[in-house]
Amino acid sequence: MTDTTPVSGTLFLWNDRWMLLGHLPANKAHRHVSASLLLGLDGTFELEVEGQRRRARAAVVAPDVPQALNPGGTAMLVAQLDPDSDAWRRLAGTLGGQPSADLPLSGELAAALAGSRDCSDLSGHLARFLDATGVPPLPLDARVADLCNHLRDTLPEKLDATALAQRVGLSASRLTHLFREQTGVTLRRFLLYLKITRAVARWEPGMTLSTLAAEAGFYDQPHLVRTARDMFDALPSVYIGTGQFRICRCMPVG
Repeated sequence: MTDTTPVSGTLFLWNDRWMLLGHLPANKAHRHVSASLLLGLDGTFELEVEGQRRRARAAVVAPDVPQALNPGGTAMLVAQLDPDSDAWRRLAGTLGGQPSADLPLSGELAAALAGSRDCSDLSGHLARFLDATGVPPLPLDARVADLCNHLRDTLPEKLDATALAQRVGLSASRLTHLFREQTGVTLRRFLLYLKITRAVARWEPGMTLSTLAAEAGFYDQPHLVRTARDMFDALPSVYIGTGQFRICRCMPVG
């Protein structure tokens, strides 16, 4: 039997960011650990940040800030940028200490983003958008950068703050404070985010949530479900288990 599920867009996956391009469903308030870059490619959308609603054509929301999106009929590019990524560090300077800010988006660049067909296209157009902001990237402490890469590479089952602190020559309390100060999220939330993004990257048709939870390093299926609903207001299956979104893996899945 032929699958007649309409395709709504494409999910692009990298090791430090992922992007949804197309017509997206509305969601309820949730807190991404990643920073959110939201671009209306053919119109405006409704964005709620910390309970305040507004319409925007392009906006950025800081990591771990409550937000909800209602695209209406607008085609969107939603990019989730890891809090240690260069892309987010370049956008962070536009906020001026606020949880969210509107950004300029030209019609020409919006059309180029909408026409992206592969990872290279989308990366190039996103780089053009970041260049247009004209804001230097905020620096990231080298010790925090090292720990982010270490956690991304090892994805430990449990967080050992003492061992991580020893790795970079700090006390556990000082590391906890520094990490939150630099990234906007806690170490524990960052690790959970890395696990949920691994779950998204490893999803295959027919895979059960219990299998996915085990492969992504969660304690059990309920742990995966709670984390997904908190961070995305949805399970991975909403986007990649229904056939509505194509998957474009831009880097090998580790």
